[in-house]
Amino acid sequence: MTSLSAPVRLTTRSGLSIEVRPATPDDDALLHDLFDAVSPDDRRFRFLSACEHVSSDQVDAMTHVDHWQTESFLAFADGKLVATGMLACDKAMHAAEVAISIRADRKGQGIGWTLLEFLAGIARDRGVKKLLSIESRENHSAIELEREMGFAARPVEGDATLVQLEVQF
Repeated sequence: MTSLSAPVRLTTRSGLSIEVRPATPDDDALLHDLFDAVSPDDRRFRFLSACEHVSSDQVDAMTHVDHWQTESFLAFADGKLVATGMLACDKAMHAAEVAISIRADRKGQGIGWTLLEFLAGIARDRGVKKLLSIESRENHSAIELEREMGFAARPVEGDATLVQLEVQF
């Protein structure tokens, strides 16, 4: 059973050092501030709906998790929260969905790539066989990043605005 208790230090492709740790209920305010610093388009891509601010219920779903089937991680650089990534596994722990958000002023530093790689490793360690991401077709940067990491894209039945990307382990 792989459960992260201590922060992990990772280095992005750009050389940025980030510290990643699980989110806790005490992090609600940090996440509200983070999502206020995420671009409106990226907020829409993350939650698949337009929202000026992320609701308390949405943040609560990221900070009140079981830390096994569902895990939410926070990534810090220079002592400030710069990104969040969530891993949500099905009950059988066979498939998991990922979602990542990065502050607008910290994009382009390899944080998304590094966080996705980290989440994929956690999923593999937990026995997950398939990692999924549901993206808006307009989210070209996330789709490109996931394809570079070996994810295959396919349409989402019933919704032409979305694409599902997946990778098998």
